[in-house]
Amino acid sequence: MADLRLKMRWFILIVLDLVISVLTMYLAFFLRFDGAIPEDQLVTFYNLLPFLFVCRIPAFIYFGLYARFWEYSSLEDLLQIVKAVATGTLMILFASFMFNRAAMVPRSVLFVDMFALMLVLGGVRLIWRLAKEREYRVPKSEADHRIPVLIMGAGYTGMHLFRHLRSFSNHYWVVGFIDNDPKKINSHILGIKVLGSQEDIPELKKELGVQEILIAINGIDGAGLSRIVETCQSCNVKCKTVSSIFDLSTQQPHISKIRNIEITDLLGREPVSLDLSLIKKLILGKRVLVTGAGGSIGSELCRQLLEYEPESLILMDRGENYLYDLNMELSSQPSSSQRHYYFGSVTHPSKLESIFDRHRPHLVFHAAAHKHVPLMESNVEEAIYNNVKGTQVTADIAEKYQVEKFILVSTDKVVRPTSVMGMTKKIAEKYIQYKSRDSQTLFMTVRFGNVLGSNGSVVPLFKKQIEKGGPVTVTHPEMERYFMLIPEAVQLILQSAALGEGGEIFLLEMGSPVRLMDLAEKMIRLLGYSPNENMEIKITGIRPGEKLYEELIDSGEEVLPTVHNKIKSLKSNNLPQEDFSREMERLYENLPNMNNDRLKTFLFDFIAGHCLDKKDPLKVQK
Repeated sequence: MADLRLKMRWFILIVLDLVISVLTMYLAFFLRFDGAIPEDQLVTFYNLLPFLFVCRIPAFIYFGLYARFWEYSSLEDLLQIVKAVATGTLMILFASFMFNRAAMVPRSVLFVDMFALMLVLGGVRLIWRLAKEREYRVPKSEADHRIPVLIMGAGYTGMHLFRHLRSFSNHYWVVGFIDNDPKKINSHILGIKVLGSQEDIPELKKELGVQEILIAINGIDGAGLSRIVETCQSCNVKCKTVSSIFDLSTQQPHISKIRNIEITDLLGREPVSLDLSLIKKLILGKRVLVTGAGGSIGSELCRQLLEYEPESLILMDRGENYLYDLNMELSSQPSSSQRHYYFGSVTHPSKLESIFDRHRPHLVFHAAAHKHVPLMESNVEEAIYNNVKGTQVTADIAEKYQVEKFILVSTDKVVRPTSVMGMTKKIAEKYIQYKSRDSQTLFMTVRFGNVLGSNGSVVPLFKKQIEKGGPVTVTHPEMERYFMLIPEAVQLILQSAALGEGGEIFLLEMGSPVRLMDLAEKMIRLLGYSPNENMEIKITGIRPGEKLYEELIDSGEEVLPTVHNKIKSLKSNNLPQEDFSREMERLYENLPNMNNDRLKTFLFDFIAGHCLDKKDPLKVQK
């Protein structure tokens, strides 16, 4: 439905622009012949119309005249109009020259038409924008019932946030902008004044009754955000941040939501740029299945997928409470997509096949996995059964039902694995590579490190420990991990899925590794304490299966760039052999007959024999 409305809007705007093009061409003839167009030139005008239609439409579309709403018109849009009209005029001149050497077209008519069309197309969009801005102005009687807010950041993102609020929010009243750049103070953005800087927030609260600050600054670091939060807390003003994505297809910020500031925001990660049109093309109107839908990554996948209006979203998880909570949350999220919730495990073929048979999904995001490293060390059978067998069952059924794309969510712990969790995910990765060799379904893997704020991760653990008064537990003072935010990881998973053509292992840009000791100290300070003064840090020792340092690239893997700077593709020189599937069956046969220690040894041997580069001198540690 949304896609149909968009196409109708495109059609109406194209027809309108063509009508304007015809009128300006007639006006050019009218002016050229002083209001009395000769009969032969009138015939020339009519003969020129087919060239006008054929040349103007491709130029208008190519330069993106319909990629943005008119009420958001800017100088950049005016530049695109100039390019589109000039290109169209040259195409008309060339086409008419090829037809009869342009003998029928007075050159002055084309130049008058070109400049008139630029003025009219730009003027129409400007008038529409001004009319919309006037329409969106809030009467004083209505403003009294809205929350007075300041937008922190008088830049591109701040401007788009203001437009977003004006169009989609009826409970905020923007009383002004603030910005720490002194050159912007007292300037105006869309008629709203930049009232001051961060230091003026307490005074502006008294003067204007400001209740909230909405932060719209791309790439703000943790220290800068922390200072804004402290200023707001000192004068009892709420502080929220804006989740935005830079859309590479339209070169515009996309405001996704306004939310409370969390600890993870203060740790500093660069915002993600995405090609939203490519992702929308992948998902719009499709049936999408997410396994492990109740987990940290799975649930965020579901939230973001709904923004792209799939026909239906099928959510599957073995955790009853997780699935119930997600159902309650998503039921309040407006979307025309159908939602189907299934309680069950990916290790049950009959259950899974019934879901595939009923819904026939086009896309499968396989996020179901046991991921807690120490817990899997003492539950090897379950780790193998869920992480390996579950992936195999899901991939096989996906291929049987001709799924278009299958995306495995993987982990950096597969690189030179020393843990049961890492080894089982390594085998799962290899099986997806095995499946991708000769299948109509496009199988691919997305690999990344730890995510901040996931269930069982260090950030919520540290926060709970600090709130209880300590101690904060760190396993080793030199332990490092790669981290990224959950929404960021999911955004890049979707972008990878849109880019994938089958067989790839995509590696997400993780930045520099973070020492857990540094992370603990930073969180302690952010929450108002001093490390080892009024908040103890306790070293507990490395747990079973853990490594001091994680890696992202395995031996025998070559890193290749993609069109997205935060996504790399890994080319593996160690592809699974023809008998890989049969060897996996041997692994399952031993599950009921071995204890944890014997299973672990068997798993190590399987990894060494089938999943590691034979030239790599480094072997897994037994």
